[in-house]
Amino acid sequence: MRVTGLLTFLLLQATAPAQTRSVAVAVTDEKGAPVRGLTREEVVVLENGVARDLVRIDPDDRPLTLAVLLDTSQAMGSSYRLHVVEAVTRFLTRAPEGARFAVWTTGDRPTRVVDYTDDAAAVAKALRRVAPQGGNTVLDALVEASRDLGKQEGRRTAVLVVTGLGVEFSNRDKHRVVDEAAGNADVFHAVQVEEGEARFEDRQRYEFALAGLARRTGGLHESLLSSMGVDAALTKVAADLASRYRLSYASLPEVTKAKVEVRVARPGVRVRVARGEDR
Repeated sequence: MRVTGLLTFLLLQATAPAQTRSVAVAVTDEKGAPVRGLTREEVVVLENGVARDLVRIDPDDRPLTLAVLLDTSQAMGSSYRLHVVEAVTRFLTRAPEGARFAVWTTGDRPTRVVDYTDDAAAVAKALRRVAPQGGNTVLDALVEASRDLGKQEGRRTAVLVVTGLGVEFSNRDKHRVVDEAAGNADVFHAVQVEEGEARFEDRQRYEFALAGLARRTGGLHESLLSSMGVDAALTKVAADLASRYRLSYASLPEVTKAKVEVRVARPGVRVRVARGEDR
């Protein structure tokens, strides 16, 4: 009887209907350039260590809507004017074709200074008029900007943060920020400049929120010693936005917690997978 029961169980497992699940990945070469033209034969999907059948793989070429959050607090003042404005302007000119972007400043309070547009020159003009002031409110801005971004339909969405480590004046708790923002955009990227002094508790808040959102969504979290590196970091982000794929694979209904790994049969290829909520 025990043998019969085991055989029945195995047969049921073998015939259990598959459930298609999707995952977003970024695929770049060792220099950070986008990898184009991936085929099903080159990709292996592992779910909790078990190889799954790949149903389809598609470049994520949906039109992009992007929210850019810039630290314009007093502590970031000189870096903002010397390096950040020009670097962000160049980044926007490299955005995927058809991209639209809104720009928020986070000094003193979250403020949307440019509504959704495709005009990088208009953004540069608006940013040059901004006078850095007050403390940083980037954590509150993450929630407000991503919530606004979440209203976009039929487009892929991304959030980019460029921030220093000055005093953080946001009202929201770091856990609340991650929980509220995570579902509002497909991917979060952050460039964090380590200039100046930061209180230990503020540093923890920045690290938890920015690194946590990037990790959940397969984004980049770049930590820089100087704002002179912002332009190079944003070049990486631009390449990442051009390297995204959507994969669909056959899973099983009983899998409730999935750790997904994606491997690509090309030398030097790097793959980042959206992890979802940390457990």
